[in-house]
Amino acid sequence: MLKIATGASEESDTVEAVEEALEIAMAGMDGVAPKAALAFVGIDVDAQALVDAFAKALPGVELAGCTTDGEVAGPGGFLEDSVVITLFGADTIDFTVGIGHSASADAKQATADAVADATSKTDKEPALCVAMPEGIGPNISDVVSGLRAALGEDFPVVGGASGDQMRFQGTKQLCNGEVASDSVVVLIMSGPLVYSCGVATGYVALGNRHKVTKAQGSTIHEIDGDPAINLYKDYVAGQSVHFPLAVYSSEREDFLLSSPQAFHEDTGAVTFVNPIEVDKEVQLATASRDEIIAASRAAVENAFRGFPNQKPDAALFFSCAGRRAALGTRTKEEYESFESIIGGAFPTAGFYTYGEIGPTGNQGKAEQHTNAFLAVLLGAAPAV
Repeated sequence: MLKIATGASEESDTVEAVEEALEIAMAGMDGVAPKAALAFVGIDVDAQALVDAFAKALPGVELAGCTTDGEVAGPGGFLEDSVVITLFGADTIDFTVGIGHSASADAKQATADAVADATSKTDKEPALCVAMPEGIGPNISDVVSGLRAALGEDFPVVGGASGDQMRFQGTKQLCNGEVASDSVVVLIMSGPLVYSCGVATGYVALGNRHKVTKAQGSTIHEIDGDPAINLYKDYVAGQSVHFPLAVYSSEREDFLLSSPQAFHEDTGAVTFVNPIEVDKEVQLATASRDEIIAASRAAVENAFRGFPNQKPDAALFFSCAGRRAALGTRTKEEYESFESIIGGAFPTAGFYTYGEIGPTGNQGKAEQHTNAFLAVLLGAAPAV
């Protein structure tokens, strides 16, 4: 038996928001005692008041979460400046949380600490990890590598990097009573869980490939020996966060998208979300709103086709902040893909991220994604 229920509140008072979200979620649990919870919250929510109020309401229940670039909870859909709480209960599945600190300095150690913290609380075999790392500072690729090292190269990891509504000033991670930054928080589900994933971007590359000739960290100074900013001037006649960079790598079949964060007219450099190495081949990429929505539908369809049960008990999703910015008033349509494809209302929660984590197919090795929509369907394994 697996029971998952989601509640949300847009109350401006954090304690009242937690109380309302929990009241809704607990009603959906139908008497099943929750073991753990995920909290996706707006950056202006009083995070310490949230974890304190949660601990008071549900003492002993594990809590993991983060701030976002926008929250989603079914059946309401897209929200901002809200508190979204998802409760997990089961008789055969354990849900445990953990945290690791100083991810910018040592992502491998931070992820190892988070995983060790979570797995120390259960004797069941881990089945799925939901990861919520700091979204500003750490190299998300290093975070993903660290999670694979701690859990196994092919262990399923899904999740997204914390956001702060495109302010790029700092995000927060929540773990039980602690509010942290520059950390990695995980929720690990252990036991007979079944899941399926789907991921898609909808973006296509423009023109010819070009080579990065000078770069430092996340800032590209030169492409083909010219100022990096010229690539945007040549292709789109300006500077726009709606045209991410497609970065090719021998480590993956498709390209990795990286959204621009800052254009430096004085130097001609462009700063992106992810570090990009010299000699990488790159192109600008683009997608219409219709193509972005179609990609979210494709991700849900792929997850649903690969799901081993007839219908999932719940869904999580992680979508890029760049997609939300591009979609504007159509953002709600990404969430609507779940109900239209799977049918009917069922517990759904997610958030808009600064980088997505998940496999490229239904299951398997976790990869870093950007400008992607990741759908995760959850259920309990059938009794044998």
